[in-house]
Amino acid sequence: MKNFTKRIIAIFAVLAVSAASFAGCSKKEKAPMQYPFEVGSGADGNALTPGDPSINLDATDPVAPATEAEVEPETEIATEIQEATEADGQPATKFVPVTEADGQEATDAAGAQVTEAVKVTNVVTNIVTKPVEKPTAPAYTAKKDGRYAMWLDISKDANFFFEGNMITASFKVKEGIPDGDYPIEIVPDLSDVAGVAIYPEKTINGVIRVNNGTIEAVDVSKETGMVFYGDAIACKQGDTIDFNINIKNNSGLVAFCIWFYFDCNALEFIDAHPSGEFEAIARKTEIGGKYE
Repeated sequence: MKNFTKRIIAIFAVLAVSAASFAGCSKKEKAPMQYPFEVGSGADGNALTPGDPSINLDATDPVAPATEAEVEPETEIATEIQEATEADGQPATKFVPVTEADGQEATDAAGAQVTEAVKVTNVVTNIVTKPVEKPTAPAYTAKKDGRYAMWLDISKDANFFFEGNMITASFKVKEGIPDGDYPIEIVPDLSDVAGVAIYPEKTINGVIRVNNGTIEAVDVSKETGMVFYGDAIACKQGDTIDFNINIKNNSGLVAFCIWFYFDCNALEFIDAHPSGEFEAIARKTEIGGKYE
């Protein structure tokens, strides 16, 4: 579907449902009664790009300092000649035969071999480790990315009520990322059948804890108003995880455009699909169709 079509439907779904409701549509209007569940990104041209400016995923993600890469030290064998010494520290000497220019031993007038005193030396072999300048690995930095999940169904002129997990997004946790907590920001835009924008009483962002111990599940048992909340998941580098976006105390919806933001340098988005009670509702939604 073309980007401008997505943009129009997204705005229609969340901000102007009342214009297409049964009460507001004339007989000549043919506004879409249904728009099936769809997942996309800001690059698709969707006009709704919300986000809480007070939440900075780049700031809250783990940040690893620059580290020195592992490099094997270089070694070489070095030899040197050292003068030998006596016990008293004086240079050690020995007498060696003197030779003539032709290589023959020199003798004195009596025919005796001529000798001379020379210093004693030793050849010393050492293994020398050469200093190596180690390259520095770059520090880890976060990069914010997002996806939206969109749905609309006003075909039966009534709100839909569903509870629990409603969207499941799958991510691959990348290898080599720092241990720590990676938040997933959730930004819901909602509408009921009267075209009234619905605002949750509370939105709780999700957390992906990577190789940093256990994590407690989000507790919404005491919440009395509508709550959107993400899972809290403990995992390791290299894992593939399913992250749920959940709703509690749903007051009735016919349309939503829910954005979820994550660190794409740490998490690779795979896909997202309807889940829980909402899955059966979404399965009956077809473009331009009527709810049966």
